[in-house]
Amino acid sequence: MEGYKIRKVLNNNVVIAEEDAEELILVGKGIGFDFGKSGVIPKDRVENVFIKKTSKIGENYQKVLKNIESSIVGISEEIINYAEKELKVKLNEAIHISLPDHISFALNRINKGVNIENPFKSELNALYPVEYRISVEAVEAINKRFNINFPEDEAGFICLHIRAALTKKEVSESLAYTKKIGQVMELIQRLTGKKLEKSSLAYIRTMNHINFMIERVEKGKPIKNDLLESIKTGLAAQYSVGIKIAMKIEDLFSITIPEDEIGYIALHIKRLVE
Repeated sequence: MEGYKIRKVLNNNVVIAEEDAEELILVGKGIGFDFGKSGVIPKDRVENVFIKKTSKIGENYQKVLKNIESSIVGISEEIINYAEKELKVKLNEAIHISLPDHISFALNRINKGVNIENPFKSELNALYPVEYRISVEAVEAINKRFNINFPEDEAGFICLHIRAALTKKEVSESLAYTKKIGQVMELIQRLTGKKLEKSSLAYIRTMNHINFMIERVEKGKPIKNDLLESIKTGLAAQYSVGIKIAMKIEDLFSITIPEDEIGYIALHIKRLVE
């Protein structure tokens, strides 16, 4: 029977297997349960394959398997598999190391009664809605599998791991970026003197606009603002605030914001204060 030879069952849906002397991590509904005893998995039952191509990943994954419970590694692989299907992209291999390590650490904390808080979950939800939704579902799966009660704050941390793997950056870089966006929004709140509801549509639109504006400017593709002159005269107060916001963004991200983009910031400020 042609298929993958099982070396270790991590859970009902995830196994470590071998093909042509190459070690693989396989994900598929019920493959561990259905074929754990026979030792061979038909290829048409496998949904996703992680091949430990590099010695660096392979060595670190061996440490993960040695030091972290198989059930935690297994659900981490299920989460990665689900994220790749939803995002329709292969995530950076590093997440196979970082995610089980994080989930193991988080489980230890909650079992010791240590409260988990993520002050940036609103920003993460607004900036990366798809990754955040996947992460919320991941937390629900973890809670059900381990019979615990992870708070939604934990979804923010998992979201950071998925986002980092998607952009091929370190988790610390994704967190630092989110923190900077949060600082910009805090400045807007201070300058307008208005308490802003983070879940409001205007707040989310403003944050997303700033996020995409930074991306445009970094890529050298700012957009033209045909209303710039009328904004300067008709919304002088908001434009003045926009200049201060632009200066903050320039300082945080080491970019130069053109006047056209400042005009758009002013329009968003007008919506916020209204």
